Amino acid sequence: MKTNSQNSGKNGLISILKSAADMIRGGLDYKSLLVFLFYKALSDKWLKRVENLVENERMTRTSAYIATNKEYYVLFDEDESRLYTWHEIVKVRSSIKEMANALVKISKLNEELRDLERLVEMLGLVGYIKEDNLHKLEEIVKIFNRMDFSEFGSDILGDAYEWILSYFAPQKAKEGEIYTPREGIKLIVKILDIGDGCDVLDPASGSGGMLIEAYEHVKSKLQGKNPGLMLYGQELNETTATLSKLNFILHGIQDYDIYEGFDSLTNPQFEVADYVIANPPWNQDGYDEKVLSDRKVKHIYKYGYPTKQSADWAWIQLMLHYAEKKVGIVLDSGALFRGGKEKGIRQRVVEDDLLEAVLLLPEKLFYNTGAPGIVMIFSKEKSKERKGKILFINASKEYRQHPEVKRLNQLAPENIEKIVDAFRNFKEIDGFSRVVGIEKIRENDYNLNVSLYVFPEEEEEKIDLEKELKEFKIIEREEKRIVDRAIEYIEKILSSGGE
Repeated sequence: MKTNSQNSGKNGLISILKSAADMIRGGLDYKSLLVFLFYKALSDKWLKRVENLVENERMTRTSAYIATNKEYYVLFDEDESRLYTWHEIVKVRSSIKEMANALVKISKLNEELRDLERLVEMLGLVGYIKEDNLHKLEEIVKIFNRMDFSEFGSDILGDAYEWILSYFAPQKAKEGEIYTPREGIKLIVKILDIGDGCDVLDPASGSGGMLIEAYEHVKSKLQGKNPGLMLYGQELNETTATLSKLNFILHGIQDYDIYEGFDSLTNPQFEVADYVIANPPWNQDGYDEKVLSDRKVKHIYKYGYPTKQSADWAWIQLMLHYAEKKVGIVLDSGALFRGGKEKGIRQRVVEDDLLEAVLLLPEKLFYNTGAPGIVMIFSKEKSKERKGKILFINASKEYRQHPEVKRLNQLAPENIEKIVDAFRNFKEIDGFSRVVGIEKIRENDYNLNVSLYVFPEEEEEKIDLEKELKEFKIIEREEKRIVDRAIEYIEKILSSGGE
């Protein structure tokens, strides 16, 4: 649990990042801000180790540099006797232009950071850090220099990295980028309740958010001890994949392997894992029998090939093929009830008793669509009491308004806990969750639409009978008064002869 001082420090860090984020709008790619955060944090932590060695071990500064190179990352080139820390590179105006070159040098000095060179190239940093943009870069450097990042643990620095991603998510969603809100990831990970010592795979890993949350979930169960998890991911976009590795490092995660530049549906590079989790592109087109029947992968799609219009059930089959225990996937709700080839695949999966739960999410949770998504949980190790049954949860009303983006909703902690509790206890709650036997699914022609099985009850308006009676008597007296006045008026007219 974070202390007040930690929260205060985190809020200060986020404030700094917001200032820097506002500086780069309309210019530098926001992903460069992730690189700057990584570089500054790496440098601050490196220098803190150096200072500890100088003060406590009475080392010379050069000896401390060499020792820190060995136990952490290499930021001191021993052959050139040159420092490549953030502070050294940005201390004078002319040296700021060398930042991109410094990052390339660091990538050559550290095998674990070899992707930095390619990232610098992909983001166009060399071309950006020139005289025309130097003033803006100087301002960003000043903002970052307000705080010593070595004061923060990996959890806060990781949260800061995720904050940058979420801050730019609304803008990038318009350009087709997918960002899964952290609360949605927490929900899936809590439902799966991944244990220590497992392998976890995300075949559409993006920025690494799902894998990192799986790690953090297990770490919390171990009361802060580092988990013995192995994390695997595959991401087609090479820039996104490389940035995800920086995300892992900032979170203090060492045991991961990310395969980049490969299409998971047609060229999976990974092996089987205990748990497979993902939020793949919804209704992705172009993956029909013609594409998926290649001899290298056709065995994966044993339940059938989807239509060219939507690869949703191709992703499900891929994840089922590589999962030893459970699968958690986020998809568009259409996957639950569309007919044709998808219905045929859905029927076979249901009949094999692999589907454990279907969850309808609230609308407006995602930056790139207002449509309500769904979560499907598949299991290859159903308990005896769950066999032949599927739990449907209608969580469409479980949300609060997003605190920063007015048009969005958000899963609150209490919403997540209510959903997780219903799943773990296979609990039936009127208007919220219902356990349905496969025979009922057959009767409904394998339609898995959640609202077909459980529909939220409308809140009945509470009526205060005593109050209503008083108001009724008042209205009745007023009506009687008006009628009496009308009768009196008519009688006067009649008594005067109608004049």
